[in-house]
Amino acid sequence: MRFFALRPIEGTTAMTETTAYETDTRTDQLSTGARIARGLGAFALGGALLAIAIAFVGLTLARYDLIDKLSGFRTFMTMMWPAGVLAIAALLALVIGFVVKGGGKRWQAGLALVLSAGLVLVMYTQVVMPASKAPPIHDVTTDLNNMPQFVALEVPQVSTGPFSTEEWRAFHTGAYSDVQPILINRSPSEVLAAARVLMEQRGWEVSPTQPLKEQLEATAFAGYLRFRDDVVVRVTPVMDGSTRVDMRSVSRVGVSDLGYNAQRIRDFLKDLSAA
Repeated sequence: MRFFALRPIEGTTAMTETTAYETDTRTDQLSTGARIARGLGAFALGGALLAIAIAFVGLTLARYDLIDKLSGFRTFMTMMWPAGVLAIAALLALVIGFVVKGGGKRWQAGLALVLSAGLVLVMYTQVVMPASKAPPIHDVTTDLNNMPQFVALEVPQVSTGPFSTEEWRAFHTGAYSDVQPILINRSPSEVLAAARVLMEQRGWEVSPTQPLKEQLEATAFAGYLRFRDDVVVRVTPVMDGSTRVDMRSVSRVGVSDLGYNAQRIRDFLKDLSAA
């Protein structure tokens, strides 16, 4: 009986060692990718929550006048670029998490993407877009030639910002040509009484003193920050027995009002006409 010694095929051991080395290397690469995905996702989520908190706290402090309105607004808008960067980081973490093995906790990256992109979207739709459409003014009236003047309210000298009066008038005429006085087939006293009701329904602070019987003054509020805008409604009797109604709305701070004052006048006069 013969015995044959089994000899390993030449090169088999080397191939096995090489395969094991490649497998270990690939495993190391995958675990590195997973760590990157998880770390980036956690970073993006934490950053998104912090950005939202800073923006919300800034707005809320300004809303209740614990800080001035513009400081709260600037704090809010300062978070726009960080939120954009965090959205990109969250998207990258989400992609890596789907590509590599072990890239779990993708919900962190997904939630971070929703929160950061949502914050950017709110800022863009509520501030950036309106600012691009509205002229850089914050004083709007139905009568440019004989503007209603504030008497009851202590309104600071209205500024045209960095623009001259002529430039302000050009902005106003170009953007708000539709903001015009209206005629109501009622007496001036009846129109003012209806205007007071509408102001109170809107939550405006009607001045307790009204020195001029032909007008009514109040302070309105704009947006979550409750920017204070001063409003005056003036009535003028017409020969046919109807009443001409003019209105002016002025923001106390800022250069551009994002179109709030013009829209306020449009809405108020529309409702007053139907009252």
